[in-house]
Amino acid sequence: MSDFLSQDELDALLRSFSESLPEEDKKMIEAIATLILDPASSALGMIIGRETRIKPAQITQTSLKDFVTKSKEKIVLADVKLSDALQLNLSIAMPASLVLKIADLMMGGSGEVTDQNVDEIKLSALTEALNQMLGASITLLAEKAKGKVSLGKLEVKLVDDVESISTIFNPTELLVCVECQLEMENGSSSTLWLLTQLTAIKDVHEKLFPSKKEKEEEKVKVQPAKFEEFSPAETQIPPQPSEIQQKLELLFDVPLKVVVELGRARMTLKQVMDLTIGSLIELDKLTGEPVDVLVNGKLIARGEVVVIDENFGVRITEIVSPRQRLYSIRETNGI
Repeated sequence: MSDFLSQDELDALLRSFSESLPEEDKKMIEAIATLILDPASSALGMIIGRETRIKPAQITQTSLKDFVTKSKEKIVLADVKLSDALQLNLSIAMPASLVLKIADLMMGGSGEVTDQNVDEIKLSALTEALNQMLGASITLLAEKAKGKVSLGKLEVKLVDDVESISTIFNPTELLVCVECQLEMENGSSSTLWLLTQLTAIKDVHEKLFPSKKEKEEEKVKVQPAKFEEFSPAETQIPPQPSEIQQKLELLFDVPLKVVVELGRARMTLKQVMDLTIGSLIELDKLTGEPVDVLVNGKLIARGEVVVIDENFGVRITEIVSPRQRLYSIRETNGI
């Protein structure tokens, strides 16, 4: 028996070292992945009409080249770019079977797919689903980051083999790979992966979860107070009631969009495509139930539909206070 390792054994040993991560890094990566996946899974559940849960299962390191080489089926890669308050490049990898299932459910199917062809229609459906899923994730991330987080245009493509890899990352670059378990309410499950750079994840984690040391430094930063000197001539006189009234009258001329919402309906893409003249759409409002009155998208009142001469109108039956109404309108228009 030889005391020396073969090249294959040496490669396997080196690979095991490169794929392992410290537990501290794994916890950090899992925290960020969970922030992205929790709202995304809720959004996906609404899109396909099935309760869905996506959670991190295993965290390793690999390159896209090795990842695709080891895959047992074709992979669809989606390149994601977050900017502004958080800077993060991310590749979402899905097996072709999962892409086909999601696309079929979005079109009103059962999710049982016989056609294994991932065409442009299926990729477009996945792109739409990912946009909504990531939109939900960004809302939470922006709230945590206390700033705007923007989502760039998604690049979704089918990867047939190693040669066809074309992403935001170098195919041989070592990346963090988060293997995620996707479970649907009917008992079916699948796997998807998040791939990104460890340094980028650390930067995002630092912004979302500042260290105790940084928080303490922020608390103890004290600067001497500086006061400007004003001569009596420079002192401003508080605006008189007439001035306030004039400014308020300027607001009265701001045009606002008033919409009466009779009701809403949720439909699948297939149901929308099947609409013809004479089709009926059932709304979520009952007969006689008050309709909503919205000003610039903000609910300010409710009422009942009436006919005025030959036009429809609304008789207000419930309304919020003037203070709440003005605050809601100002908030929407940025006044």
